Amino acid sequence: MLISNISSLEIIHSLKQAIAVLDSKGYILSVNQGWIQNSLTGVPESFNWTGVNFLQIFAAIFEADGPTPFDLDAVLNGTLPHFRTEFQSPFERSPKWFSFEASTIFHQDSHTVKGMIVYFTDITKNKTLEHDLMEALTQIRTLRGLLPICAVCKRIRDEHDIWNSVESFLEKHTPAEFTHDICPECIRRLYPKYSSVLDDPSRI
Repeated sequence: MLISNISSLEIIHSLKQAIAVLDSKGYILSVNQGWIQNSLTGVPESFNWTGVNFLQIFAAIFEADGPTPFDLDAVLNGTLPHFRTEFQSPFERSPKWFSFEASTIFHQDSHTVKGMIVYFTDITKNKTLEHDLMEALTQIRTLRGLLPICAVCKRIRDEHDIWNSVESFLEKHTPAEFTHDICPECIRRLYPKYSSVLDDPSRI
């Protein structure tokens, strides 16, 4: 079979995810092309990752934002065989989100730890879509709820206790835009001299 002629390293190198294989002490044994080309770490592509202590350098990456957002020791010693989280890259000018996963690599006895594999996946598109959907849901909830409206001037009170005209409220909470016209009833009430035009359009 063709698959038997393909090594596991070749498969890893073909993936778009950023992948690194670590030994049992947390030192990097190899990384794939996706890892080298990934801007997440802020490290030039020419950097040699082999032999680097991943736990130390990863802690340094997040040092500016406080403590490392997750602890990989449990994965490396096998007490937590798999771990996944999501975070925002500190090195991108525009917001960029990644999922991070780490899995313990065991020897064939399934008890002795051989190392760990870590991988990043760019989930920015998913996060953007999630944000847009949450905003849309918030708008839907706002418009489906009970809206406090003034019985006299018909202004609507928003979530910040500010009274808005109907137009401004809907423009804030929906994609709708307004263009102004005047209805026949208001023409008859406000401009009675011209209301006869409504009954005989040919006089325009």
